[in-house]
Amino acid sequence: MTYFGLAISREDEANFPEFNSYVEAREYFKNRYGDKYNYGDWEYVDFVGKVYFDDVDGQPVQIVEDGSIHVVY
Repeated sequence: MTYFGLAISREDEANFPEFNSYVEAREYFKNRYGDKYNYGDWEYVDFVGKVYFDDVDGQPVQIVEDGSIHVVY
């Protein structure tokens, strides 16, 4: 699925800092995108741990407990 009018471009994602935790990543997104950033629920995923399913203006952002992120395009 492709999201049009993306809030986060691939270039934006390439320039994100390295995050050490999900808390650090979520704070960064909230500061950068403000009201466009929405906190979502989390699920426990085998071999990964907790994954938070947030979004920026409807564009899904998955944040793992260790601070790694995956932006859905």
